[in-house]
Amino acid sequence: MVREIKIDDTVGISATAGKRIEDRVTLIVRTALHPYSIINPIAKSGDKLRFDGEVVYVDEELGRVTVQALGRVTVDTNTVKLVKKYRRPKGMRPLIDAPSY
Repeated sequence: MVREIKIDDTVGISATAGKRIEDRVTLIVRTALHPYSIINPIAKSGDKLRFDGEVVYVDEELGRVTVQALGRVTVDTNTVKLVKKYRRPKGMRPLIDAPSY
């Protein structure tokens, strides 16, 4: 069974290195709406790169998630891989249940 991706989960995004201009490399991210680039002096064209980031928004109707990696990247849900699911810290009480003084 596939686990549903939720906010604050850590996911991985796969990208392929594209054209190189001096120290910058363009990134081809599948299903991303905008091009991205990074400074990487050792990446060659065609290299596969993986970026991990936190999910900040989930659009269930369109099947897309926004991830805080390389800035903010919006991609389809089926192109990200779950790295670590978010778990609330143990021993912490929610603020609603805390007594007011």
